[in-house]
Parts: sequence; structure tokens; C-alpha cells
Amino acid sequence: MRALLVGFLLIFALPSQAATEDVFGRFQDRLVQVRILEASTGAQTSIGSGFFASANGLIVTNYHVVSDLIQQPTHYRGEIATTDGRRAQLQLIDFDAVHDLAIVQSTLPPRHFFDLHPESLPIGMRLFSIGTPLDLGFTIVEGTYNGLLEASLYEKIHFTGSINPGMSGGPTILDDGNVIGVNVATAGNQVSFLVPAKFAQALLLRARDLPALSAMAAATQLRDQLNANQNAYMQQLIGTPITTMQLGNYNVPGRLSAFIKCWGDSNADPALRYQEVVQQCSSEDNLYVSRTHTTGVVHFQHQWLAARGLNRFQFYSAYQEQFNANYPGMPANKEDVSKFSCHTDFVKSHGVRFKTTLCLRAYKRLPGLYDAVLKAATLNENDRGVLTTLILSGVSEQNALRFSQHYLESFRWKP
Repeated sequence: MRALLVGFLLIFALPSQAATEDVFGRFQDRLVQVRILEASTGAQTSIGSGFFASANGLIVTNYHVVSDLIQQPTHYRGEIATTDGRRAQLQLIDFDAVHDLAIVQSTLPPRHFFDLHPESLPIGMRLFSIGTPLDLGFTIVEGTYNGLLEASLYEKIHFTGSINPGMSGGPTILDDGNVIGVNVATAGNQVSFLVPAKFAQALLLRARDLPALSAMAAATQLRDQLNANQNAYMQQLIGTPITTMQLGNYNVPGRLSAFIKCWGDSNADPALRYQEVVQQCSSEDNLYVSRTHTTGVVHFQHQWLAARGLNRFQFYSAYQEQFNANYPGMPANKEDVSKFSCHTDFVKSHGVRFKTTLCLRAYKRLPGLYDAVLKAATLNENDRGVLTTLILSGVSEQNALRFSQHYLESFRWKP
């Protein structure tokens, strides 16, 4: 009986396995591996995936897969490799850094190409993600569609399936071959993300008759895209009244927007000579600029401290130490950004007195963009107060200043 049951289960499992094999067999000639090579030696430095998406050989991939060609065009070159072993040098035609997409082209004519399917799907629809994970060859992964991510600044599809390094830029398709998304990232445990096909479709239409991008034009385009993007979401934040939450006897900025998530905790250590409650909020939609640089962060943290067995001088010392503590790092190196330049001041807003320090550092390769860090400490009481840290990355100086003011003006003190 047990053998019969196992056989029964195997019979019903075979159609699903055969369908996946059939999908790969029908569409594998539309796939490419994207390789980034060190220019002088031809050594492979990184890989990704891509797919033919037009009759004239335009290939869709991720911006982050080919970003080295924009950041260091004299040091790197790119090529594609097809499933049947053909190889050719690629040229960068266009990109959308905000949605992590790029269009490249080679001299290889496509035998077939994918169509894009920008429509929404029912939750649970079966999908197939294809790419070259870990340089192990072309691989197909079966998974399911789980809708668009909620509370995200940029639209992403939640795909339940294993997208691994090297699959970035590959297609995720229906069993009829229509592309519904482009592989972009994973959070592990079969939680993966796709760029919706509508963004790739828009980029394809724009790139249809364009020549290859020069290095200078690509650098300018990257700056312009990031600048326009930060201006759009910063204007939204600046123009919206800030919702506050209570922390001790203060009202402090709370969740600024749907794309901001917040958490809170307190320190229960009895050895600590002051009470501490922490609230922090952050965006989760960082943008990739290069291997060493990400941007687009909106992060803030509040600490409410109240003396517990400390006199006013001891509390002030502990308070000052917390104010001077280092803030969370923002990924970048000295080739990407300048050193911070800081200004300290004492300000008053709606009855709340602050000591503030505002620091800015410039993006060397993307003129007009900055990282900003605002630190402020309330000074209304001798034995308690709020320390707040605001971090904005990749914003204009004007937006950093305007939002910092908007942020501080939302504080209220309840004696």
C-alpha cells in the first residue's frame, strides 16, 4: 500500500516538473549572462543576467550589474554570453538607476526575444525566474507572485522563490514566456523581489533608437536621475505636516510617510543610571550607486533619557556623551564623498530649546548631492530630554536645510 501511495504521488508530481523543464527549453535562447571584465586582462570581476527584449537585440538587465561601466569606464568592459556559447562585447544604451534597470546591446542578433507583461496578476500565480546564480550556469527557479510590496517608495514585486547572486537582471516569466518582472534582490528564505515589467517596458521604448551612451553622458544622466528622484520625495516630505508620537513628555516626529517604518524599545538595565527609551524610523529603499556607495536613505532616531540617581551635572555629562556619539555610517568611501563639514547652533522652536549640529558632505562624482546628518538635543530640563538624529543621504543642500527645519519645528514639550 505504501509503495502504491508513493507511486501515486510521483505520478501527480511529474506534470509540474515537466512544465518547468518545458518552460526553460522553450525560452532559454532568449537569455544571456552579463559579464563585467577588467579591461586590461579580461579577467571576470562580476556577473549578472539579462534577456533579449527586442528584435534589434536590446537586452534588459539591472543597473547594478553594469554600474562599473558607468563609474569606471576605462577600467572595465562588458560582454554577454548566450546559452549556446556565443559571446560578444556589450554597449550600454540607457539606464534607470532609480528602478535598477539598464539596456545594453551587442552585435549578436537574437534568435527570439521576450515580450513584457506589465499587467497585475492574482496572488499565488506561478512564475519562473531564470538567471545564472553564482556563475553555475543558466538556472530556472519556480515560485509564486505575491503582489507589490507595501510601504515601499519604489514599486517592487514580492516573489516567493530563490533569487541568488548572479540572477540579477534575469527575467521572471509566466509559462507562456511573458516577462512580468526583472530579478533584482533577495532577503533570503525565498523572499525575493522583482522590478515590475512596466518600468523595463518604458526604458525599452526610450532606448529603442538611441546610440551607445558615452562615459560623460552616463555620469551626467546618473546625477540627473538621482537628483530628480530625491527632489520628488523630499518635496513630498517637506510639504506634508509631520505626524508626531509621544516620547516622555515630548511629542517627536513619527512615521513621516508610508515608505518609512518605525520601531521602539527601552533599556531595562538596572545598572544604567538613567532611563532610556529609543524610537527609530527608516526607509528601506536604498539606491545602488556603485560597489562602495548606496544612497536614498531617510533615517531618524530619538532617545529619551531621564535621570535615575544622577544629579544635574552627572546627567548633563551622560547626555552630552550620548549627543557626541557617532551616528550610523552611510556606505561610501573617500572617492565617493568629501569629509563632513559641520555647524553647531542653539535654536528655539515652539517653546523647545535645542542644541543642534548639522553636517553635510558632498558627492564628488555627483555634483549637487549631499549626505546630511542633523543632531539635536532638547535643553528644556535639567534631568531629562530628547536626543534626535536625522540622516538624509543623496539630497540637495536646499532640501537638507528645509527638511531639517521642518523636522525640528514638529517637536513639542509638555511640562
